[in-house]
Amino acid sequence: MKRPCSLLLALALAPAAAVLLADAPARAADPWSALPQGLHFRQGRYYEDVCDHSARFYCFSQRLLPAGFDPSTYVRGQFAHPFAGGPPTGSMTPSDVLAAYKIPAASSAGGKIVALVDMPDSNALNDVNTYRQAFGIPALPQCTGTGLPTPSGGTPCFASVDESGGSINQNVGDNAQGDGETGLDMDMISAACPDCSILLVQMSAAQGGGPSDQDLLSSAQVAIMLGAQATSISFGGNEGGNDPTGFTTPGHLVLAAGGDQGYDLGSNTPSWPASAPDLIGVGGTTLQNNNGSYSEVVWNDGQQGGATGSGCSTEYPMPAFQTAFGASKFASCSANRATCDLSAAAEFTNGGQGGGIAEYDSHGGWQPVVGTSAATPLVAALFVRLGLTEAISADLGFPYEHIADFNDVTSGNNGTCADIMCQAGPGWDGPTGVGTPNAALLMGLGSSSSSGSSSGSSSGSSSGSSSGSSSGSSSGSGSSSGTASSSSSGSSSGVVVGPDGGSGGDAGSDIVAPPGSSGSCSCSLPGLASAATDFGAVFGVGGALLALVSRRRRK
Repeated sequence: MKRPCSLLLALALAPAAAVLLADAPARAADPWSALPQGLHFRQGRYYEDVCDHSARFYCFSQRLLPAGFDPSTYVRGQFAHPFAGGPPTGSMTPSDVLAAYKIPAASSAGGKIVALVDMPDSNALNDVNTYRQAFGIPALPQCTGTGLPTPSGGTPCFASVDESGGSINQNVGDNAQGDGETGLDMDMISAACPDCSILLVQMSAAQGGGPSDQDLLSSAQVAIMLGAQATSISFGGNEGGNDPTGFTTPGHLVLAAGGDQGYDLGSNTPSWPASAPDLIGVGGTTLQNNNGSYSEVVWNDGQQGGATGSGCSTEYPMPAFQTAFGASKFASCSANRATCDLSAAAEFTNGGQGGGIAEYDSHGGWQPVVGTSAATPLVAALFVRLGLTEAISADLGFPYEHIADFNDVTSGNNGTCADIMCQAGPGWDGPTGVGTPNAALLMGLGSSSSSGSSSGSSSGSSSGSSSGSSSGSSSGSGSSSGTASSSSSGSSSGVVVGPDGGSGGDAGSDIVAPPGSSGSCSCSLPGLASAATDFGAVFGVGGALLALVSRRRRK
């Protein structure tokens, strides 16, 4: 929920003495009371916005500050409170992701590309490899050549571009405050699909006052042109009445975070671009780990800046894929676009203790974070790993048509309303959509980008194998192992080790690199080798035309 300007001014002028830790219980009912802008207090803990919410569009993630944090010491953007020594104890790790969503240990995504739309980050490659090293995931080498990531021999790699498609693998600046968002996005891709390549599309034009709607669209279109299978957008803001479309195209899926402000109320609208009719809007859950048994509820630890978004668009009519599902199933939102479409973890608890989601970036160090910014790249990477992006991009109704293959989240709410637009229940609901991905059920519906099979519940076990180059077994209780092999000009093999018990917070090995999978590689990104010199001109004309024909008028 947006704060009135008068309240923002009051917060900025509030004396430090009014935010003493001793007053915390009295403030629990009013998260905004006497706190500096960017700092929140919910359920006995302090949170800091990763991005500056004064911009129209901002990222949906917050750092969970250490217990005992003294708000009188708070200085916005100085990152004075990193967790030392590695991933925060009790935070969500790749082990939890694999076990909770029943992802098979063996994967053959083979370097397929997941793109991220973020602010410039000169430390991105080092940051993501710090996270990967902590959990035993093979390091990503820098993609080489003039093209984009088609890894040599199937080895994944990392590349970055600016939002015009130029400056490939060059430093286009750094947005220190936003680097935590970029780190989180890359970390979630690494957790869900360690052998996916990562393409970072940096909104360098937005360095001054934050991204515009056109920055978000242009960046997604660059990812399409550079061969990404899926693009994750963790930014959003209120609908503007004439926001453009032009995101998902056949063969390339775009997903956007549903927001962290709860069910839209008053003057707020659902978060755009999650509310756009041509992409997948992703809500957030609280993933709960109880001794290796996983369950999920709607993420809501304080609606004002701490609950998954949902709502009924004021801009877009209901798209055909929702009408086909049944307009009456969207309750009070029976004529316009309803969000969200599906969901994944935006918060994590371990044995009843709030732990957040482990993230690393050079400015903030190790931090536990929360937000739908975590859920969105996680789902994007999982869909690429399972080979589902082609099917979903061609038919955005795919999740609705396969609702039985998602984990139904039926408990919790993200605000106050009279129906399922803010209340979880059986089937589709606003906060969690059709539910969270169940890889064991979804993997048979995609192309051959993933191998292995699994079944059973999170407290049970499953195993399976695939023909060809890899096989593996996984246990829903949090332990799995398998082997994988790959070949390029020769062949190599190594052990793939899956969840280490799902305890969270330890830096145990999740995946051991096969020989030859780390270090330098002759990786290159597809489709650009012959067109790199004239890409900017092509994109400038094509992108402008697409923006003109796709921009909607205010209703």
